[in-house]
Amino acid sequence: MKIKGIIFDFDNTLINSSKTIDNANKLILNKMQEDFKTMDLKTFDSIKKKVQKKFDRVDPLKRYKRLFYEIFAEESGLDIDAKQIDIYSEIFESHLINRMEFTEGVDEVLNGLKKRNLKIGILTGEGLYPGLKKTTLDKFDYNGKFDVKVIARNNILESKHDPNAFKKTAAMLKLKIDEVLFVGDTPEIDIDNAKAAGMKTVLFDKYNEEKHKISKSKPDFVIENLQEIYRILDQLN
Repeated sequence: MKIKGIIFDFDNTLINSSKTIDNANKLILNKMQEDFKTMDLKTFDSIKKKVQKKFDRVDPLKRYKRLFYEIFAEESGLDIDAKQIDIYSEIFESHLINRMEFTEGVDEVLNGLKKRNLKIGILTGEGLYPGLKKTTLDKFDYNGKFDVKVIARNNILESKHDPNAFKKTAAMLKLKIDEVLFVGDTPEIDIDNAKAAGMKTVLFDKYNEEKHKISKSKPDFVIENLQEIYRILDQLN
């Protein structure tokens, strides 16, 4: 079956969200060092790891903008007040929305795919808290090149851990499941579930910190550069 559409994961595929988050954390550390003379990088990283574990245990749909730094205040033992929590939260959100690190070549690839008359979609996870991912995606518009932009558990009921999320996104593109190629960076979520849905899969391995992690399904293709999509399309079509 000829490939007629491509669905992309968003974080660490179309954008380098890990680098964007790292840069946001550097700004927050600098602000905390202004507020608290005892704060240093080692202390910040140690507290942040503890906070992240607690934050990750909260259902994404029940999180909110200030939650991470409310937990940080509890874990740090510092006298972080409500105003400072608001400031740290705003620094983080503003950087994620306005200082996205785009994957090299993403603009060229999206233009090229459109010239080939391919439908293009995004299927991404819920995000750090409700509303943030939609705002980020709206910022990452690329002049309306995407035919659909789907946020799991927002536009659809399913999470990305459910193959039906991938099936529904393909249906929104008005394509059969075997007419779609999925590109993502997380083997155990993107590859396993896209393959379970019946899609051909591409593991984008440039930003993946767990590239050697064993997943249930092997990707059909592995790339480290988005431009390699053309080669795969030529091979499949």
